[in-house]
Amino acid sequence: MSAEHREGNNVLPFKRNIRSQPSTTIADLQGLLIVYDHLIALLRETDDDGLDALTDGIVLSVVACRDAMAVGVDENSGQKMLQEMREGLRQFPRNLRSILPGLGPRLGESIQHKLGIQFAEY
Repeated sequence: MSAEHREGNNVLPFKRNIRSQPSTTIADLQGLLIVYDHLIALLRETDDDGLDALTDGIVLSVVACRDAMAVGVDENSGQKMLQEMREGLRQFPRNLRSILPGLGPRLGESIQHKLGIQFAEY
């Protein structure tokens, strides 16, 4: 035992190499993409041209993100994509309100309930 080990202390003084934790950026992106997939499915159930255009834009973002992940992204690019995808979810209720001024807020709440998320948390 080393000189630093004091009586009554049951912790052995091993030195460990601290490895950096693996990046969770890709895992976080994959989780967000699942939320987006469910969101797209819910939006496709509606019959509104304005929502179709919004949904098409969301689909393009999701496809671009998946394509980039398939090729491989570095940590900085992954973080940037993650921030953009989160921002898209945060802004979603505002976009709904602008497209459907009367129905948008209620539709946003309904979608949050169905998805089991809060857009503001992103």
